[in-house]
Amino acid sequence: MLPRLDIRHIGQGFFSYCVRAGQAATCQFEGGLDSLEGCLNDAGDSLGHYFSAVSVSLDGQELGSYAVQRLLKNPEGLAAELLDKACPPPERKFA
Repeated sequence: MLPRLDIRHIGQGFFSYCVRAGQAATCQFEGGLDSLEGCLNDAGDSLGHYFSAVSVSLDGQELGSYAVQRLLKNPEGLAAELLDKACPPPERKFA
């Protein structure tokens, strides 16, 4: 079973998340966290003892499965990758 990490942008620079594994859920909603990186690291802390990978979505958009260790060891890099996937740069058209 692969747990799900659902991250929501809740305002200017603030994010909340919910981790779901089967029927159990752990959510961080009160006030949110001040960065996407913070959400990834915080969620990784709760997942790392039990799971090796997690399925990640951002604002309802499924972005793929990632090793929990990436959430813990490189939240900045993973955050940039997730944002690129969620909001890809416009395609360039060549003449």
